[in-house]
Amino acid sequence: MFSNCKSEAEPKYEDYDPEDFSMVPGIVTKRTKTPIIGPWWNDYHIYYAYNLDSDTVSVGKEMDVNMAISEGDGVYILDHKTEENVSFLAGLRIAPHEEEIIERYLKKSKENGVEYFGIDEQ
Repeated sequence: MFSNCKSEAEPKYEDYDPEDFSMVPGIVTKRTKTPIIGPWWNDYHIYYAYNLDSDTVSVGKEMDVNMAISEGDGVYILDHKTEENVSFLAGLRIAPHEEEIIERYLKKSKENGVEYFGIDEQ
């Protein structure tokens, strides 16, 4: 499932050439829910961080999605190669060989006394 990291008025993934993106590992930093139909149907707002090896972590969000995902989950993010702050949630559960990126990021966060480095300070 590909969805936009900005409001509905913003461009969608389909508005871009797929070659304009790099797939990078990221982490879900927050998930909130909004009831849609009674207690059994919710839309979720998912916030995530990516470029985790950088000193300047990038952030994005998916609004109004119905996705089984939790805070702290590793995910894949489609990061636009030239347009800053254009990203899309690309897939759940990162490959085992890229989990070490998440582990290093969480260790760096802990060493800096924050839950998510580059997020809590903003």
